[in-house]
Amino acid sequence: MSLVQSERKKAWAPRSRRGCYTCRSRRIKCDEHLPVCNKCLASGRACRYPDFRLDHDEPRELPKLASKAALHQKEPPDWNLAQGMLFFATVLVPMYERGQVATTSYRKQFPSQPHISHFFFPTGFLMMVTSHRIKMVCAERGVPVERGQGLGIEHLWRSFFGYMALALENLNKHILARSPAWYVINRTVDLLANELHIVDSLWRSHLRGFFAIVELYGGVDTILKTSARLPYTPMNYCLVFTVVGNACSPVHDQIDGLYSWSEEDILSIYTHTFYFCFASPSVLFLAVFRLTRLRILVASGHSAGELRTRAETIAHSVHRFSTTDWTESYALPDDPLRSLLAAIFKAAAILYGLLSLPPDLARPFAGSYWDDAANDPVERARLHYRAILLDMVWPTVKKVQLSRLSWIFAVLGVAYLDGPEDVQKRILQSLRAILRMEDVGGGAATMLEMFPLYWASGKLGWEQCYYKPCQVLC
Repeated sequence: MSLVQSERKKAWAPRSRRGCYTCRSRRIKCDEHLPVCNKCLASGRACRYPDFRLDHDEPRELPKLASKAALHQKEPPDWNLAQGMLFFATVLVPMYERGQVATTSYRKQFPSQPHISHFFFPTGFLMMVTSHRIKMVCAERGVPVERGQGLGIEHLWRSFFGYMALALENLNKHILARSPAWYVINRTVDLLANELHIVDSLWRSHLRGFFAIVELYGGVDTILKTSARLPYTPMNYCLVFTVVGNACSPVHDQIDGLYSWSEEDILSIYTHTFYFCFASPSVLFLAVFRLTRLRILVASGHSAGELRTRAETIAHSVHRFSTTDWTESYALPDDPLRSLLAAIFKAAAILYGLLSLPPDLARPFAGSYWDDAANDPVERARLHYRAILLDMVWPTVKKVQLSRLSWIFAVLGVAYLDGPEDVQKRILQSLRAILRMEDVGGGAATMLEMFPLYWASGKLGWEQCYYKPCQVLC
């Protein structure tokens, strides 16, 4: 036997250790063609070579896959902003337009052709877009906007709070620099609008900051006379949420900056435009403000005569308001929606007076029930007006988005403490439906938390329900 034959242990053993693993496992000779041997290529098998070196110093160079280059491509400049504008133009603007029932100045916030140059502060815009993405995910699940619910959007929350930190830093910088009032107010509203979606957020802190800024710049009248860009729309936004927020808060925990404004200041801002989240006539909006201030005066121990006179004046202004002759300086919805809104907000204002004031001050709001010999005119009026208000809700929601009546539900929830169980269930069902809407604030989540606790207590009273500051608008 020759030397070569004696060295070979098996007839099928490959002569080389440089062949591919596939050929070696098949016990055939590999042609060692790179990167794929011809035998594997012909048979359609995966071909893999062992790692080895051509010499002890230099690694063998293998061909690189071209597809890997795509994994390392850099994002174009302002990519997040471009994506945000796409989401804004294709999702947010159409969603916003669906809820409109009248031409308002709020539409001017949304440019018809979004471009980077339209945004004074891109970080604030990205914060808004991210906030809406979070809100839409929560709405799809029918849950409140609250962090830590296991929805797989923690990356969005991190981005949102990162943008918010930058927005706060930017706002403080411009306040110290005494930048124009309109710019500072708009940046404040950037923060406020995004916090209003979130459960247990700092929305009241931003509103307090807003009133401090107005005072810093000389008051409402000075800002409107001196600003290069009149900030009517953001000031209207802050005003509405403050008036309703104070109404649904204890008298000892108010946003006090509002009460430094005169009624002329309030009307000059409120009557600038129709606001779809609180579509109340200006007369009734002012009545809600006056009623909350009257509650504060009652708690501070003012004389009974002065308080009674104030209550009668407010009640008279509400009762004499004609729902069929509602006119404003701004555009209103067409009838029959216009008359329905006027009537529904009038009944809500009357109920707010009946529910939030002591019986002797609530009597003027009882209307005709105060004039007869009824033993308890306030109670009879409460039962009467709550039924009227409830009956008007369902015809109204056929013409306007349900969330636009969030203040109405805030009043009905208190009035129906002792109401039929089916009515209470219907109120909660309506609030759950609002919770699933993509373009609304956090008011529904607040009321879904407060009403069951209040109804279970069995204690009638405005502050029995709103024992802590509540944001009820959607």
